[in-house]
Amino acid sequence: MSGFLVLSIEAVRDAARRRIVAVVIVLSFLSLLGIDGCTSCAGQVTVNGQTQEMGELAGITGTLTFGILGFWCILLAGVLAAEHLAQTLIDGSANLTLARPVGRSAFALARLAGALSIALIMTAVLLGATAGLLFVRGSLSLGPPAVAAGVVVLGSVTIGALSMAASLYLPRVACMLLSVFALASTGLANLVGLFGETKGVLGGIDAAGPPILGALALALDPWIPQVEVPGDPVMAWIRLGVWAVGSVALLALAFRRLELGR
Repeated sequence: MSGFLVLSIEAVRDAARRRIVAVVIVLSFLSLLGIDGCTSCAGQVTVNGQTQEMGELAGITGTLTFGILGFWCILLAGVLAAEHLAQTLIDGSANLTLARPVGRSAFALARLAGALSIALIMTAVLLGATAGLLFVRGSLSLGPPAVAAGVVVLGSVTIGALSMAASLYLPRVACMLLSVFALASTGLANLVGLFGETKGVLGGIDAAGPPILGALALALDPWIPQVEVPGDPVMAWIRLGVWAVGSVALLALAFRRLELGR
C-alpha cells in the first residue's frame, strides 16, 4: 500500500509538470470567468411572449451550466490520462520503475491516480465555484450539485481509465479524439433516451453504456421542479459504478498483458 502511495505521488508530480496541465488551467480559468458573467445576469426575459424573471429560470440555466461543466471536467480527465501512462513507455521510465518490486497493475493504477488527481482538483474548483455562484445569485440549493459532482467523479474515472488503456495501443491525439467521441456519443444517446425510446446504435449505447448525462439530469432534477426527469437514480449510480470499476480493471489487465520490450 505504501509503495502504491509513493508511485501515486510521483505520478501526480509528473502530471503537474506537463505542459497540457497549464493549458487546461488556463481554459478552466476562462470557464470560470464565463460562469461568473452568466450567473450575474439579472432582470427579465421574454419566452414565447411571456415575460419571466431571471430568477424563475435559474434552475434551468443552472442545470445546463452545471451539466456542460460536468462533461467538460470528465473530458479533462480523459485528455490528461491519454498520455500519462504511455509517456513512461516512450521515455523508458516504466521499465526502470518496474525493475523494482512493483507490480504492473500497481504502476498503471498509480499513473491513473496521478492523472485523475489533477483533473479532480480542477473539477472541484470549477464545480464548487459554480455551485457557490448559483447558490448566492440564483438561490439554488447545494444538495443537487454535490450529488452531480459524484457522477462527474465516476464518469472521470471511467473515461480516464478507458483513455489510458487505449493509449497503450493508439497515439495520443487518437486517444484524445476517442475520448471526445465516446463522451459525445454517450451524452447524445442519454439525451435521446431522456425524451423518448432510443433504437439502433444510440439505443444500445443508452441501454448498456455509462449513463453519465442521465445520472447528471437525475441529480440536478430538484433544481427544475417543472420538469420530471425519467429514470431510477439508484440504478444510474449502480451502472456508473460498474463502468468505473470495469474500466479500471480493463486498464490493469491491458497493462499486465502489454509487451514492454517494444
